[in-house]
Amino acid sequence: MATSSRTLVITTGSGIGASVAKKLRDRGDAVIETDLSLDLADAHAVSRALRSLVGSGTVDRVVLAAIDPSAFRAAPITSLSEEDWDQAAEYPMRAAFVVLQQVHTVIADGGRVVLILPTVATTGVADLVPLCSAVEAIRVMAKAVARRWGARSITVNTIEVELGAFMLGDDVEGDAGGVGVPVVPVLGQPALPPGSAVDDVLGLIDMLAMPAAAAITGTLLVADRGTVMQP
Repeated sequence: MATSSRTLVITTGSGIGASVAKKLRDRGDAVIETDLSLDLADAHAVSRALRSLVGSGTVDRVVLAAIDPSAFRAAPITSLSEEDWDQAAEYPMRAAFVVLQQVHTVIADGGRVVLILPTVATTGVADLVPLCSAVEAIRVMAKAVARRWGARSITVNTIEVELGAFMLGDDVEGDAGGVGVPVVPVLGQPALPPGSAVDDVLGLIDMLAMPAAAAITGTLLVADRGTVMQP
């Protein structure tokens, strides 16, 4: 792992990614966060931004939790235009693709990449077909990247949380970019007592950064306290 011990956090400025970045900073970690105005689907802009933020060095951890708020707008699939689909489904996929491409140039050998996503693709949500499609595509993309980047001892893993936790993080009274939290079917009550989703995710990020976790890559970890027990 790199001796710089720096974490690059890529978010839309709200939700669980922003909450994780704040908690990392509050405990004294060196955190680099991308500008909220950055178009994550623009390869040239992302390349310039990451190189400007990281400088000539590298980072040893990357946390990606960035889905455009337009993807959270609930609507029947029959009502969607091609433009709606492109913004809510294709754009998040392109952004993840571009970010992972550019992260490859700034992460140290032996580094850790963690993608945070909502669990919507696991349960299926009738009025969030674009978001479910994007989440599943990004998860599979992460697995393929993990296989390729293993040659540099870089691990790539995905952590999924409930949609409300993903959209709001610690800001439980926030508006997630002006979009209300859609209703998601509940498969059952959580097996574990309530707790902070942000702390749960941060604990998993720390666990994956440990030398003892160097053999874990391409996996999906679900931090929802036992609501969706995905095999």
